[in-house]
Amino acid sequence: MSKTKQAIYEMLTESTGKHFLDSGGDEGRHWQSNQKKTIEDFENEPDIIIEDVETDYPYRVLSVYHHLSDNLAYLEDETKYFNEWIEQEGRDNVLYDAKDYLEEFFGYDTQVINTFNEECDLTQTIQFVGGKIFEDDVIALSIHNGADVRGGYTNYRLFKIIDEDFYRWHEPSDEIKERISEEVA
Repeated sequence: MSKTKQAIYEMLTESTGKHFLDSGGDEGRHWQSNQKKTIEDFENEPDIIIEDVETDYPYRVLSVYHHLSDNLAYLEDETKYFNEWIEQEGRDNVLYDAKDYLEEFFGYDTQVINTFNEECDLTQTIQFVGGKIFEDDVIALSIHNGADVRGGYTNYRLFKIIDEDFYRWHEPSDEIKERISEEVA
């Protein structure tokens, strides 16, 4: 098993806690349902599901596990340095720490992208801090594992984008459009 797949699996099963205002109930948070899965379960799930093929509006659902593990490479050492920096600086490992780290050590003019704020086909929301899209290739990634999207994010880990398809969580490639057409026909 690759370090990238293992890191993504660990993120998907990371407990992000419970809050009494969550709409998740006792078992409705992503981390709770994901902890019932093995890494093999994630490996065996389809990477893309085409929904509503019998209607005029078919759409796709992308496995967040496959999408991330196919398009990213885990930067284990860099994540270790990031966490050490968080600890030395007395920080909280939150969004602004990831921004500060990438700006200080990579010279990025950072931006934050939360897929909840855009059209997104992923099975779970992701949030990442990065530099210029298609130019800077290191991101700090967090996965939403809670019930309410305003909270419940995993700790950040650093990844290198190895394929520009990473940015296609809302815009299917020509290959995917063809797959949808074939399933509808």
